[in-house]
Amino acid sequence: MIKKRAIPHLLILIILLWTTMSCIDPYKVTVQATQSYLIVEGSITDLDEPQTISIFETSETANYKSSEFTATITPKSSDIIPVSKAKVSVIENGQKTYELFETQAGYYTTPLNFVGSIGSSYKLIIEKSDGKRYESTEEKMASVPEIGTLYDKFNPKGIKDNKSSSGNIATNDIYIDYIDPAAERNFYRWKWTSYELQNICASCKQGFYERTGNTATADGKCIQDIKLPGFNYYDYFCEAFCWDIFQGKQIDIFSDVYTDGQTQYDKVVAQIPVYQSNPCLVVVQQMSLSANAFRYLKLIEDQSENTGTLADTPPAPIKGNVTNTKNTNEIVLGYFSASAVSEIRYMMNRQNTIGAVKDGLFKYQSGRDPIPESESDERPNIPFAICKPSVSRTAIAPKNWQFGR
Repeated sequence: MIKKRAIPHLLILIILLWTTMSCIDPYKVTVQATQSYLIVEGSITDLDEPQTISIFETSETANYKSSEFTATITPKSSDIIPVSKAKVSVIENGQKTYELFETQAGYYTTPLNFVGSIGSSYKLIIEKSDGKRYESTEEKMASVPEIGTLYDKFNPKGIKDNKSSSGNIATNDIYIDYIDPAAERNFYRWKWTSYELQNICASCKQGFYERTGNTATADGKCIQDIKLPGFNYYDYFCEAFCWDIFQGKQIDIFSDVYTDGQTQYDKVVAQIPVYQSNPCLVVVQQMSLSANAFRYLKLIEDQSENTGTLADTPPAPIKGNVTNTKNTNEIVLGYFSASAVSEIRYMMNRQNTIGAVKDGLFKYQSGRDPIPESESDERPNIPFAICKPSVSRTAIAPKNWQFGR
């Protein structure tokens, strides 16, 4: 059992109803949309790091799925389109404006000098390239208590996993303690992100991987070769350290209406799948929520869990706090929030796991072992592949990573 303390954060705001996740197994349901929806998601925090707002829209034929793997109702990834070239800004306390810049299609990031502050209010402004303007309600950032103790336990039963032959994958479950402030109404949310080492950075079907140069910024791509069988794969090792990024998908929220001022012990805040025996970095965040943000997430959570019986109302997209300024009847999905964060960056060595293999992430993702290309007269030097950055991959060592495989 490994324990670690967080750095003190400020105290928190006030609370309300309900407790954590229900034990009910959610039903799988599909909602057929008849129109396109804008989806806006993101949070302003008091962390000294870039913060990103995502803006997408659905096709008119998008299917909204609810399942035990998502714990929310979202369209399929193939049915969402990034909203690019929009003007996006955040207004602080109704006065200062921060312009966000598009770092990737549909993702808009705050400037380097921006850090949210407890007690301040924030509003999101979006102007799409077609002239439509959207505004969020103002969200005031409440304080949050620090995470006290954090530790992990190996869980061989783990969680459901549709990629596994057994239907489950083992996990490292992460537990925390924290002290809830007395005589305040507090709303909480917990999120986690894990950084897993990846050793295969490119796979080419019926082709070879080539680099345009040997510099760190050189492009790499697969070149088709029809002399190879159509089912042939070659996989290429990363030229340097590379991390795949995973984020928890379940909504994990809590109101202290029945636990005001009490210390909370052994709260499960993450179940990290054991893809491989390599160490990984887990970032656990304890976040404050406004009452409205809590209510919105509670509606999403309830709808995803309580559908599928004759007594239930059919699921439908739930309107968030972003509004079309000229058409207030338009339903905009997602929620723009402001949260103070107590964060622990926890290097998990996985020495307590059983059955995992070193560098097993690629096999889990692809369902097969890597097939490296062998040297030949035509290709005596097999190139290493570039770790191409994206929202799910980075070549930059995450903060607090302890090097090694």
